[in-house]
Amino acid sequence: MKQEVLNKILEQHKLWVTSRESEGERANLKNANLKGADLSDANLTDANLTGAHLANACFTGATGADLEGADLTNACFTGADLEGADLTRANLTGANLKDANLEGADLEGADLARAKIDHNIRDCYGFRFATFSPDSLPWLILHPRWAKDKDTVTIVSEPEESV
Repeated sequence: MKQEVLNKILEQHKLWVTSRESEGERANLKNANLKGADLSDANLTDANLTGAHLANACFTGATGADLEGADLTNACFTGADLEGADLTRANLTGANLKDANLEGADLEGADLARAKIDHNIRDCYGFRFATFSPDSLPWLILHPRWAKDKDTVTIVSEPEESV
């Protein structure tokens, strides 16, 4: 997808989010080819990225999509290819990353509280200074860098509901 087209989708989605869904349009990037796209600092709250291709391009030395600092709260990445994607400092709170390819993805400083993750977290590049929910702990412990990075990880409990 060309960056100009993507920018228009992002503008409409931002309007949809800020107007509380009364204007603009929710980003539907299902199965979109976003290899190498610049989505840094984008607001993709509640966006549909199911099956999206955000992996590195086919040539050597390329990196995946740039999602550094993006707001991906509650976004759906089910089955998405995030190989090599830069998710540094991304807000993935409540995001669905089940069956997503995170091989080589950088999650340093990302907020994954309440994110739905599975064994795929073992394949990410790193997660120093990232935030996770307690239910992610079994998968994190299996990560090859756990012993080195565990002291930088924050595990947050779900906030208690007020009555």
